[in-house]
Amino acid sequence: MRGVRWWHGMLAAMALLLAGRSQAAEERRPKRVAVVVGSNAPAVGRSGLRYAHDDARNLADVLVQVGEFAPKDVRVLLDPKPEELLSVMDAQLGALRGQPGETLLLFYYSGHADQKALYPGGHALPLEELRRRIDTPDATVRLGIIDACRGGGWTRAKGLQPEAPFEVNIPLTLQSEGSVFIASSSGLENAHETSILQGSFFTHHLVAGLRGAADQGSDGEVSVVEAFTYARQLTLRDTALLGEGLQHPSFDMNLRGRADLPLARVKTSASWVELKQTTGPLSVILASSGTRVLEVPAGKRSLYVALPPGKYLLVRKESGRTFSREFTLEAGQREVLDEASLEPLQTARLQRKGLEEEEPSRPRNTLTFLPVLIATHSIYGLEYERVLLPQLSVFASPRMSLVKNDIDRRTFAELMLGGRYFPLGRAPSGIFVMPRVSVTSSSSSIALEMREQTFVNKEQTFMTSVGIGVGYSLLVWNWLVLSGGIAERYSWTFKKENGVDTKKEAFDFDLQFNLGVAF
Repeated sequence: MRGVRWWHGMLAAMALLLAGRSQAAEERRPKRVAVVVGSNAPAVGRSGLRYAHDDARNLADVLVQVGEFAPKDVRVLLDPKPEELLSVMDAQLGALRGQPGETLLLFYYSGHADQKALYPGGHALPLEELRRRIDTPDATVRLGIIDACRGGGWTRAKGLQPEAPFEVNIPLTLQSEGSVFIASSSGLENAHETSILQGSFFTHHLVAGLRGAADQGSDGEVSVVEAFTYARQLTLRDTALLGEGLQHPSFDMNLRGRADLPLARVKTSASWVELKQTTGPLSVILASSGTRVLEVPAGKRSLYVALPPGKYLLVRKESGRTFSREFTLEAGQREVLDEASLEPLQTARLQRKGLEEEEPSRPRNTLTFLPVLIATHSIYGLEYERVLLPQLSVFASPRMSLVKNDIDRRTFAELMLGGRYFPLGRAPSGIFVMPRVSVTSSSSSIALEMREQTFVNKEQTFMTSVGIGVGYSLLVWNWLVLSGGIAERYSWTFKKENGVDTKKEAFDFDLQFNLGVAF
């Protein structure tokens, strides 16, 4: 009995000791709160955005997953009014006021902006109103991130030269005071979003970096400098390749007591993988949609990346060849993936969601007016064209001609059906090949005077023809169509002239010009 009581006492003492250590660790853990805003609403004179809400949700998810933010401390606002945004900011700052130890306020915004204001919900919110709250001493460290056009007014900076790495303690203690401001663009540049990534370039790469792709020390922890540097490099690359102009993310850091700020710890995620890369670069792609989740820069390294449960592809492309491996990650699962395990992809190509959508949506219909010059006369008509595939369209064209004077009366009606194949270009513009068929009916009545007598020559003609042509169609401003082409056709003509039937087969050609609108 004495032995049993002794063991019970030891177990109780150990439990108290562990509970005390856990409570002490919890007390040392810095209090972190976030206000995350996504605004798709259009500002005055600008069109609405597509992915600002997704940007906000994705960043909020990664803050909870690896950033040591409690879900209740991350407030996500979608298209809020300025007063609502400021009210939530004040409430989050109030939650930090008077907290012992170190605290962090993170503010994120994706939406329209300019040098002087953000536009949550499409309404102006002066930057200075926001900076005053972020500069408050109520939080030990304040981190502001703006993913919007003309973000240089937020940072008042043009870039970052990262300091040397430093040791990060566990848990992620701040041990610094001050503020960090990050913008996805500098000066008057535009920020870009893309359907390939289902979000903005900068936020996508920032989230990927926080998941572990930006970890330069292979220790499973990502600092602000590491995340920004990773996002900046890939944003510059992608906007150079796919955007309408380079986008230079900017950075302004004013921390006292430390040269950097730890922001994410991958191994706090419920599910993560360890990537062992020999040469790279490796990409992780969501198998269900083909969306790229993250990519690891080239070079030999081993790093941890946090991923939500799901089915993924690990991919490396080299010299026109693709190597891949499919893997499934369950909740609470940890996986080790080696680049050496990738296999050549032989039978299928990876589909990247949204590749066809990157350029402005092209019209699928055209309605044009056309004069046609054939060997003997001119005709006029309308043509309706429908795009079926990126390089294929079909058309229907009713045409007619009427000639009437003192001695000659002619009528001509034709229905032509055909298609256009665009080996160079995308329908409805580019160089095309045009097979076609037509049916034609015409009649003429010509008065001839011979030896002071007038004779009337009447003619009824029915003709069918098949032909092929080539031409070029130009789409201007995405709505104006200009095209021209030449075609040769083979026709069967049945003619009834003054009661006498004749049959004739012949080759002829025509020139066609189209002018109209696309929609």
